Amino acid sequence: MGKLGKGLLTLVLGVTVGVVAGCGSAQAGSQETTKVKLGVVGDSNEVWEPIIEQLKQEKIEIELVKFSDYTQPNEALEKGDIDLNAFQGYILMDEFNATNEGHLVAIGETVLNPIGLYSDKYDSLEAIADQSEVAIANDPVNGARGLLLLQSAGLIQLEYDEGRNPTISDIVENPKELKIVELEAAQTARSLPDVGASVINVFMALDAGFVPKEDAIFIEPVNEDSKPYYNIIVTREENKENAVYQKIVDAYRSDASKALIDQLYKGSVLPLW
Repeated sequence: MGKLGKGLLTLVLGVTVGVVAGCGSAQAGSQETTKVKLGVVGDSNEVWEPIIEQLKQEKIEIELVKFSDYTQPNEALEKGDIDLNAFQGYILMDEFNATNEGHLVAIGETVLNPIGLYSDKYDSLEAIADQSEVAIANDPVNGARGLLLLQSAGLIQLEYDEGRNPTISDIVENPKELKIVELEAAQTARSLPDVGASVINVFMALDAGFVPKEDAIFIEPVNEDSKPYYNIIVTREENKENAVYQKIVDAYRSDASKALIDQLYKGSVLPLW
């Protein structure tokens, strides 16, 4: 082959390599961002902020979808309006699945949020006056947890069949003749001026400006019976092996998240890793 032929061949090969390399760069740089809608309840979501920023670097964009009660996030997830939620324990998820023929599964455990009894009027259990009104959440799971808290505090005694959630009708002893008032969970903190005491979820209490370990007059005991209340990240069963969702779980269950949880909530929220 002459010099001219060799020169043309070199030029053609060079152009071809350049085009292939250019295509490869374009494909590498055009990886699409995966958008994930994550349902949460309340406004205390500071732990998610650095996780959201971190995962942007991995082309995962998390949108927090905020709900005001404990019913909507599971309904929205079951319908496919959101991709994940992170607000509940096993017991609430299982209750939803059983009641609604749902297909929700846990893909990671996050924290335990011991609930507490709060009062604007009394500074101890002993001081609570007879016939005081005591507020609990009105949904079956959180209402049951509130009643069990009152039993642990020695204020009432329950008698009910194992395997179901206790209700007000299961109270068999009530020495102070307390009047149990059922309210939407979001109203339990707001009701404090109007009731003697109120059972309030950790994050509802934080949103109301309380430091649970300092301000509650009684905190839920943490023991081997606590697992049903472990908070979990939840998705639909069909997505339980989703690699992106598992990255989100792993990002939450990090040393950095644990340090931030301790800093933000002063020991009132307990990491489960």
